[in-house]
Amino acid sequence: MQSQDSVIKIYDRWGKIYDIIFKHIFSEGRDVGSRMLEVKPGENLLEVGIGTGLSLPLYPRHCRIMGIDISPKMLEKASEKVTEHRLTNIQLELMDAQNMSFPDNSFDCVTACYVVSAAPDPLKVVSEIRRVCKPGGRIVFINHFKSHNPILAAFETMLNGVCKKFGWEATLDLDALLEASNMTLLATEKVNMFDYWRAVLCINSDK
Repeated sequence: MQSQDSVIKIYDRWGKIYDIIFKHIFSEGRDVGSRMLEVKPGENLLEVGIGTGLSLPLYPRHCRIMGIDISPKMLEKASEKVTEHRLTNIQLELMDAQNMSFPDNSFDCVTACYVVSAAPDPLKVVSEIRRVCKPGGRIVFINHFKSHNPILAAFETMLNGVCKKFGWEATLDLDALLEASNMTLLATEKVNMFDYWRAVLCINSDK
């Protein structure tokens, strides 16, 4: 398991070049994720792991958005986008997704784009997401999850050590995550290059 400090250092380094490398590669996932949420007027939305804020212009302006990230450098880039696009409905906070400071049931919907597998403890992140999301609220994950194909799964396991050096886990199991977290799966959609990532829509089951 990676330490929190190592994750911060990795993503602070990514902050300078993240948009150059990942803006177009991950654009389909961000589009699908924002559509899946179906944010309604006046709702409170939390984006966990806001990163450089690439998803911010996709959200409707009739909702209130809180974006958190553990990397100061990534948040700096997100803040620049808030200013550039004049997004007055968005607030950004430096915060650890594994230990959020929000009260229980603070948000109508939550999204986590490419972040759960980057956390030192993915289950803790999902537990915190459920805690701050209202019962019956919508939760969307955009992430790579371990393949059900045994050959691909073995290959992912072999590459996992290399992936961790770049800041993410390649063997996160969606089925185990859902079972441990008591969320109801509504829909999944393969996204991005080679359909290697998935957009996953869940409902926060009663706590």
